[in-house]
Amino acid sequence: MAKAKVYVGPRLPGLNRYSVFENGATPPFVKQMIKERPAIAGLIVNADALAQARLDITKKGHPLNVFYKRVIKE
Repeated sequence: MAKAKVYVGPRLPGLNRYSVFENGATPPFVKQMIKERPAIAGLIVNADALAQARLDITKKGHPLNVFYKRVIKE
């Protein structure tokens, strides 16, 4: 059984920070958003890694931080 995933990026139209995707399934509208902004995919983490992701996203140079900044620029 797939684990739940959580989007840890900035709020976007139609996608809130900390949105949970049950069973690890990315909804079709999020897949479309990823086509337009590929960095979004890097901001979807396993729910059990959420606490660490919240810390890592603030660390300059960490991949989550880089993806976060890229999504904001796009």
